[in-house]
Amino acid sequence: MARTQFTSLLLSVFMTGGFAAVALGQQSNFDPANSGQAADFQPAVLDNVGVEEQLRAQVPVDLIFHDPLGNSVRLGDLFDGERPVILTLNYASCPQLCGLQLNGFVKTLEAMEDWTVGDQFRVVTVSLDPTESAQRSGDFRDKLLENYGRREQAQSGWSFLRGSEEDIRQLAKVIGFHYNFIASKGEYAHPAVLTLLNPKGQVARYLYGIDFKPSTLRLSLSETAASKFVSTFDAFILRCFVYDAGSGSFVANAWDITRFVVSFLALLLFAFLGWLFWMERKTRKLKAA
Repeated sequence: MARTQFTSLLLSVFMTGGFAAVALGQQSNFDPANSGQAADFQPAVLDNVGVEEQLRAQVPVDLIFHDPLGNSVRLGDLFDGERPVILTLNYASCPQLCGLQLNGFVKTLEAMEDWTVGDQFRVVTVSLDPTESAQRSGDFRDKLLENYGRREQAQSGWSFLRGSEEDIRQLAKVIGFHYNFIASKGEYAHPAVLTLLNPKGQVARYLYGIDFKPSTLRLSLSETAASKFVSTFDAFILRCFVYDAGSGSFVANAWDITRFVVSFLALLLFAFLGWLFWMERKTRKLKAA
């Protein structure tokens, strides 16, 4: 094939790749999360129950809670400036939703082989029930962690906390977590959500539901973690995909993907032209000899 024909072919591939990248950015979703639709009818006890997102809000670091051993824990001491923290508000005697949410969460954590509770990130579960006993909280923790294969790290990296009604309400208000106590049943009506906090204790993201995609959670943590915890692959994905709050997933960024593909093909083209130039000079030298 003549050089001019080969160069034209390469240019065609270059242009085709750019258009394909645009199409990919417009059509592709990366790991869509399952998000439920609210029912049209809601009983009165569910009034105002939900999440009013408060992105970048700073959690009250001076609040004091207690762990299952009775030790006092200052909320701010759980943030080290490097690792993100996943905050959940649940309670041990919840008849159904809390168990479904946290068991689904543990299942997702188990599937995240490169991210381990207590190593790259922490988890904090604050009970909604101010009357929850230390024994009940500890049993709740132990039952959940039975299904997590890296239990040793999780023992120190996942905090189960109890506190006063006032402190629980204050924390919930700051992150926009709205819930109601149903006195007739002794239960709490509350949303199912994970609140991701950056290493400084500021709200970075909300993930809703009881079933969480490992890649969505991993990338969400990567966005807020210190760079030393983020793999090269995840860093690349985060450049080409952006989080879509509406779908709860990472979706392709058409411009970034196009820029990457075009840059790669341009590099390939220049390398090929450089090779042609080198071959031509080599041929001339041989003829001259």
